[in-house]
Amino acid sequence: PPAIGRVSSISATLVSAKYEAAAIRAEFKTYKSILPTPDQLLQKQHSFHMLRQEILKNHLELPRFLKYKNEGGIKPHHALCCLLLSEYEDGTLNERAKQSESCLVRTLSFGYLNRQLNNPANFIRDQFSCVVDAIPADVVKPGVLRKKIRDKGLPVPNYFLDPEDEKQFPPHIALLVILQDSEGELKHLDNFFYRVGFSLFAAIALALRIVLEVIGAAGAIWGGAEVVKLRTATKNVELFRWISLGVGGLSFLRFVILNVPLKEDAGDILGPAGPWSLRLPVRLRAVTEHPFHYFVRATRPSSQSTSKKDK
Repeated sequence: PPAIGRVSSISATLVSAKYEAAAIRAEFKTYKSILPTPDQLLQKQHSFHMLRQEILKNHLELPRFLKYKNEGGIKPHHALCCLLLSEYEDGTLNERAKQSESCLVRTLSFGYLNRQLNNPANFIRDQFSCVVDAIPADVVKPGVLRKKIRDKGLPVPNYFLDPEDEKQFPPHIALLVILQDSEGELKHLDNFFYRVGFSLFAAIALALRIVLEVIGAAGAIWGGAEVVKLRTATKNVELFRWISLGVGGLSFLRFVILNVPLKEDAGDILGPAGPWSLRLPVRLRAVTEHPFHYFVRATRPSSQSTSKKDK
C-alpha cells in the first residue's frame, strides 16, 4: 500500500536524526510515572511548556518531541505520525480498527452506523487510519499536513487541526495517550462498571428524550385540546387523535434529524477525543444531550476508499 512507502520515508527521516518509534517508546518508560492519567491529560490538555517543566522538575531527560529546535527537538506531530505509521506497518492499527467495529450495528444500519469509540486511544487511531494514505511522504509543517489531508477530501484528525479550532487537542497529548495505552494505562477507562453505568445512564437519557420530545408533543396536543374545550368526549375525538398522531410523527422526525450521528460529529458531540476527554460533569451533560451518540457513530470514510474513487 502507498502508506507503507510513507512509513519508510518518515521513519528514515527520523532515523537519520536518531529518532523513531522504538526510541519514542523507550523514552516514554523514563518519564511515564510522573505523567497524569490519560483522561486527565485530555481534560486539562497540559501545554507543551507545562509538561517540559514537570519533567525537568523531576530531574529527568526530556523526550525529543518536548524539546525546542535548538535543543535537537522533533515536532510532536512528526513523532505522532511516526508512531502511528509504525502501528499501521505492523498491522496493529488495522487490528484495533476491526476490534472497534460491530457487524451487528453496521448490518442493522445498512453500513451507515458503527459502534461508538469511547476509548480515547481507539478514537485517535481511528481518525488516523482514515487519513493514513493522505499522510505526505516527507516531514512537513502542520499547516501543510492539514492541506494534504483536505486535498484528498478527508476529515482532518482533531489533533492535527489548527490550535484555534474548538475540536483540536494538541498532538503531544495524542502521542502521550497512545504511549500510555501501549503500556496498558487506559484499561480503567474500559472498566466493566464504568461501561455499564454510563450505558444505563445514556439509555435512560435516550428514553426520557423520546418521552419528552415525541410522546410528550403528541400528548400536549391531545390534552391541550381538551383543556381549551376544542375536544370533548362526544365530538372531535377521532379528529384530534389523528392530529395528535401527526404531531407525534413530526416530532419523531425532528428527533431523528437532531440525533442521527453525522460524519462531522467526531470530536464535536462527546468531546475532542470522546467522552473521557471531558470532565465528569461536562461528560454527563454531553451524554444527556446526545445519548444516542454514546452508543453509535457515523461510519467515517477511509483514505483507501477515497483513493479508489480518485483513481
